[in-house]
Amino acid sequence: MHTLQHIFKTHNFALTNITTKGLEYRHQETEDIIYLLPTKEINLVVSPLSFDVDLSQSDGKVHSTALKHFPKRLNGGTQPISFGYSFKFKTEEALSNFLHTLNR
Repeated sequence: MHTLQHIFKTHNFALTNITTKGLEYRHQETEDIIYLLPTKEINLVVSPLSFDVDLSQSDGKVHSTALKHFPKRLNGGTQPISFGYSFKFKTEEALSNFLHTLNR
């Protein structure tokens, strides 16, 4: 986990909130937020309203109350829930390369 924190810091992201459902990182220049969710793989969630990233390359939409700064939509329930697009990485290097593209 320490290595992941170093990768985020290297790419200008600061840890701003920790919950059992995920870690919230804010880009220090753009103020955009991403979330790292606790799964077996490295699972990063990006807002559909921030960063210039090809969302069609994502692993799909994720709905979670942990994504408190993301837009909301209905997802089968009666109340809207926050959602974003998941990107899963098998290696720390793949995560670092993806974060590098967000900095452009």
